Amino acid sequence: MLARYRRIFALLAFALLAAPLVFGIVKPESAASVLKEGRYPAPAPEPPESLTDWLKLPKEIDAYLDDRFGLRDRMIRLHRDLTHPVLFKVNTAVLIGRSGRMFHEGNEMVRQSAGLILRDAQVAQTARLISEMRDALAKRGTSFLVAIPPNSSTIYQDELPAWAQDNGRKTEYDLLLDELRGYGVKTVDLRPVMTALRAQGEEAYLLYDAHWTPRGALAGFNAVVEADGRPEWRLDPATAMGPLEELRGGDVARILGVQDDVREKTRALALSQEGTDEVLSAGIMADHMVTTPHPGPTILVIGDSFTQSYFPLMLSQHAGRAIWIHHHECGFDWKLIDKLRPDEVWWAPTERFLVCDRGVVPIDFEAESL
Repeated sequence: MLARYRRIFALLAFALLAAPLVFGIVKPESAASVLKEGRYPAPAPEPPESLTDWLKLPKEIDAYLDDRFGLRDRMIRLHRDLTHPVLFKVNTAVLIGRSGRMFHEGNEMVRQSAGLILRDAQVAQTARLISEMRDALAKRGTSFLVAIPPNSSTIYQDELPAWAQDNGRKTEYDLLLDELRGYGVKTVDLRPVMTALRAQGEEAYLLYDAHWTPRGALAGFNAVVEADGRPEWRLDPATAMGPLEELRGGDVARILGVQDDVREKTRALALSQEGTDEVLSAGIMADHMVTTPHPGPTILVIGDSFTQSYFPLMLSQHAGRAIWIHHHECGFDWKLIDKLRPDEVWWAPTERFLVCDRGVVPIDFEAESL
């Protein structure tokens, strides 16, 4: 009798373990669930060609499968229900700060803000690539600047445990700006801007999301156009911001499995887009171009979810065209530069994506630079 029950339990255990694999084959998880976390799914691993590639392969396979296993969204919710992470504050992907603010630990974000991870060689390579892009754009008569939206863990250091605070350590953000200044690349340090916003009693970042608030995005935009020599493009918060609205959940809350259980109030933008918006690529985080009735210049923003919706909307108040494309960890299509012919390019990946993936350069850019 006992052996019979063991067989039943073994079959049930096998079914539970096999379910994600079966669903992953029959009905794989769409990229939408990962895009909601403010990032693209991990790419399929490339065939290894060297010992270094073989050493990286297991991690790349894990990342690929983690983003695509069947029932991914349902299992995140189940994990929430079984472990009650908000009550016990236990989750390896999320760090909950002193005020209840949620910090995403993906992409080494918290350790990066603390200066505990310093990829010196990669930062130097990224800076060199950015300077080469600047030079190639200058030959086309296109100006260029770099503005990196900081991590929330960089701005809310006081809400983190002692080990996650930088305590004066140099960070990758510091290293990149130092390298870029050495090449003479125009840069905008957005960290003091966000810190100043906090000092005014405003929330620069959302409580349960890795992104900045609409007010934080506006402060960042105003700092960029000021540094760009266009102070008249600054937007007045008194008229650009709307009333407080309730916001439920957030991308970090979703990772934790509590997106339906948390709420906060934040002020939304009161701006109306001027002109028409044309989608330039497929997908949720699609490249797009706003064409306005204004006679102003064409601004191309190469960024991610921090700028995708905010900056084209803000630019549409003055620019002739406002274009946004994803950086793809430096692997964007360089041919878009000649196709779209921008007057200015703003390089704006978020801090956790400020370092290019190893060996990645814009498509067709390497051949041009030789």
